[in-house]
Amino acid sequence: MDGSTRPNIVLIFMDDLGYGDLGCTGSPLISTPHIDRLAAEGLQMRQMYSTSPTCTPSRAGLLTGRYAQRVGLPRVIFPADPEGLCGWERTIAGVLSDVGYRCGIYGKWHLGARPEHNPLRHGFEEFYGLPYSNDMDPLNLYVNADRIEAAVDQSTLTRRYTDQAMDFISRHADEPFFVYLPHTMPHIPLHVEEDFRGTSRAGTYGDTVECLDHHVGRLVDHVEQLGLAERTLFLVTSDNGPWFEGRTGGLRGRKIDTYEGGIRMPFVARWTGTIQPGRVCDDVRSLLDVFPTLATLAGAQIPDDRPIDGVDMSGLLRGEELPPRPPLYFFSHWHLNAVRDGRWKVHVDRFPTNDLRELPQLFDVVADPEESYNLASLHPEVLDRMLGLVDAFGREIEAQREDAVARARS
Repeated sequence: MDGSTRPNIVLIFMDDLGYGDLGCTGSPLISTPHIDRLAAEGLQMRQMYSTSPTCTPSRAGLLTGRYAQRVGLPRVIFPADPEGLCGWERTIAGVLSDVGYRCGIYGKWHLGARPEHNPLRHGFEEFYGLPYSNDMDPLNLYVNADRIEAAVDQSTLTRRYTDQAMDFISRHADEPFFVYLPHTMPHIPLHVEEDFRGTSRAGTYGDTVECLDHHVGRLVDHVEQLGLAERTLFLVTSDNGPWFEGRTGGLRGRKIDTYEGGIRMPFVARWTGTIQPGRVCDDVRSLLDVFPTLATLAGAQIPDDRPIDGVDMSGLLRGEELPPRPPLYFFSHWHLNAVRDGRWKVHVDRFPTNDLRELPQLFDVVADPEESYNLASLHPEVLDRMLGLVDAFGREIEAQREDAVARARS
């Protein structure tokens, strides 16, 4: 792809936003007109899956296009943990910066808190945000590698992240840019600007989401005012399902679960002039696919010296029909809990709980997205095939485990 057609990219990544928490995904209590506008002017994908039901592995999968188990980051990491994203891994920012993109991150990193894990070591030239989740201690705000604030006013973070992203875009409006905006909210503890308190019908959680939506609107308006709308791809999604509050849209399970409510994500894409407005897509896709898709759009090289689990879906953005995606595997830590292949999904574990009753479960998630009815006894041949996928991929990942752990701790 030549330089004149390569898009700028703005990737907005919410934290613990539920599948049903947006107006365009059916929320009856939360108003999100700005994200809804992006959906109306672009593409909404209704079967997009996170790479994990928890923070760190979800982000590892998104940024590398590889299952977090291959990266050695299968669980949430804490401030004192030695693990982090090692220098051998290639991120979206890394491959895009190789082909001239200016790359900035504004928000929550959560891929390691040590200096060697800093986003500046992974293709980003600017970092403004938190190194991990807002319920962890000590909570410090960083600019690049420097701590600038210890008593963080979390009610202002959404605005400040957006301000920094807008400034970066202004400074690089004449160059291709990648802005990664992984918001802190609506992860608990919830904090919201005073102007948004009480604006929704869904309590502080709803107020927080409406505040996020407002600042998405500010960012989109800024790009449009710079005359960059037709050159900029916006992506809006979430890392995993909602935790103690939030709406899954009727899907079973929540954050931490590998049932649909924990891993099926809202996903909106707008690229004016390229993505046909008002499209709704029911293809099964994964946030793993973002890495190879953005690399392809940018004309960057996808690493060929390691397994890349993501599949390029750039053609889908242009309205092309793509073949069905290969199976998707859902882990909790090192436990392979579930597999989605076509219309079928099998559950073989419920880690981190130890309740294994009624397993394995086989669901037709096209007919039964709520995963209410186990069809294992009616389709033994499908169950056998799905269990074969579980066994083969589980053995593949286990064979790589020792090396992956060593890299993450190096």
